Amino acid sequence: MTHTVHEDGAADIHVHPCYPRDGLWELHLSSVDDLCKYFFAHNKQKYARLVPLYLAEMTALQVTNPDTSRVSGNFAVNKNRIPFCAIGVDHALEHISRMMTVTGVLVGITQNASAWDRFFLTGPELSRLTEEARVMAGSPTAIRKEHHELSLAVWTRQEDNIARLKSVHRSSINPMKYEEVHLTNIITRVVMPSEVQKDVCNQHDIGQQKYRKFVEERISTNEVSIWARMQKVQLKTRKCARKSVKHKLADNVVELKDDRSLFARMLIVARLRSEINLKDSVGDHEFTSVPRALFFL
Repeated sequence: MTHTVHEDGAADIHVHPCYPRDGLWELHLSSVDDLCKYFFAHNKQKYARLVPLYLAEMTALQVTNPDTSRVSGNFAVNKNRIPFCAIGVDHALEHISRMMTVTGVLVGITQNASAWDRFFLTGPELSRLTEEARVMAGSPTAIRKEHHELSLAVWTRQEDNIARLKSVHRSSINPMKYEEVHLTNIITRVVMPSEVQKDVCNQHDIGQQKYRKFVEERISTNEVSIWARMQKVQLKTRKCARKSVKHKLADNVVELKDDRSLFARMLIVARLRSEINLKDSVGDHEFTSVPRALFFL
């Protein structure tokens, strides 16, 4: 399970694959528990509601079902002997379904129970016979001998991405050497308001508090039903700092929007067009929705 935090402070939670690549059960449970706070902080309510229940049931296996609790890696599937390649059981079933259907999905028979049963009974056997026939014909399936991320193509792409990231850091703020106390966009160098900085920097603690309260009220005790309505966390992110501000001017309403995106596009055009003199363009033209002269009144 991984999460990605964008520059606006929002996070994308990637639940699949939520199984450790090494098939370590304790590591799986601890990593899911550590990431659960982000479900609450960023209002992923389906995961925030069911993942704590899943963790409680899996932790209780040592008491409710000791034999099952000794999974020792059998909760994940490794289709080869290469380390760090294990996938979830549901993911492995998708692979088998792909092998059986060839086209990728079941079409037209999913509502027919008998046809569905015949398909899943005969499909794996037909897949096995196909693989054995391929081996007998002298055309075995290619077997990987190293991890897929150790290929030359992956190395080249990674080195290219590293070079691009370094170039961005040279032309902007280097986050590894940034020593200011303010939250700043490394590209535009815009300083975020204090309320945005507070929520973005404290999202871990906010999510952890909500997670702990949910477990205490709905998992450890029956004070609140697990299906009861959940209150969303209204975190302020960078998007909040870019909202339009409306001011009434006589009978009209004027919207003052952040114009740095327009100026950034003009800079890109200026760099691509050698005949454009950037100095003259900035000096002779206004790149704002409202003339600067109005601010001197």
